[in-house]
Amino acid sequence: MQQKFVVGLFESKGIAEDACHRLRTEGVPSELISLVVLHDIAPTPAVVSPALEALAVDPLVVGNVRETFAPFIRNGETAVFVRTAQDADVEQACDTIRQYAPIKIEIIAADEGSPISRRLP
Repeated sequence: MQQKFVVGLFESKGIAEDACHRLRTEGVPSELISLVVLHDIAPTPAVVSPALEALAVDPLVVGNVRETFAPFIRNGETAVFVRTAQDADVEQACDTIRQYAPIKIEIIAADEGSPISRRLP
């Protein structure tokens, strides 16, 4: 059977780690899951931006909030790789990863050295 990799890209390492823990809980062996931080420091995640803007107008906060606090609340973009052998495993990995709102999911199939890629919404 053709080996496939399900790759999920996340805004932060913490969310990617949560997805990895859920994959393990769903029965995917740890040796088939890999987590790779792509950027040590990424732009501020979209979910945090409104909170930072709200802090910027707070009279109790002194200074530039984005420069002061952003390094402590953002992580780098992180990819989760799941090695699969069967179509059912691919679907399970995609469904589990999708629960954590990834930036994108791709399925990469390797057949004798020539990768074939399929993107999922």
